[in-house]
Amino acid sequence: IATKINKGQVEIVNPVHLVKKGEKVGSSEATLLTKLNINPFSYGLVVLSVYDNGSVFTPEVLDITEDDLLKKFQSGLATVTAFSLGASFPTAVAVPHVIMNGYKNVLAVALATAYSFPRADKLKDLLSDPAKMAALAA
Repeated sequence: IATKINKGQVEIVNPVHLVKKGEKVGSSEATLLTKLNINPFSYGLVVLSVYDNGSVFTPEVLDITEDDLLKKFQSGLATVTAFSLGASFPTAVAVPHVIMNGYKNVLAVALATAYSFPRADKLKDLLSDPAKMAALAA
């Protein structure tokens, strides 16, 4: 190992790869690293398997990102909404859908009959003039 003395301290001139990951550290390497005040050791657990309620899983089950959690939450929310709408049971997530469906029904009645209100008049005007509809789509 090429070294030089600088201000009373030993400096290593070129980078040296002394220890590799997963390789056993010998006593000479450990002594050298100790003298250089380098602590190459890390302590921790390596998960080999996950046991839960009688089932054994690989450690990849723990690799969950925030996006994965968000997707699962949104999926659960959609399920609760669908169940609430199907059971006609009002919940906080179903109420906006119920209101929108009611509005669509009132709008359909207004288009099919002479009943009118300002928003229905706008829609009737758009439906009667295809040019306006095309301009809106563009």
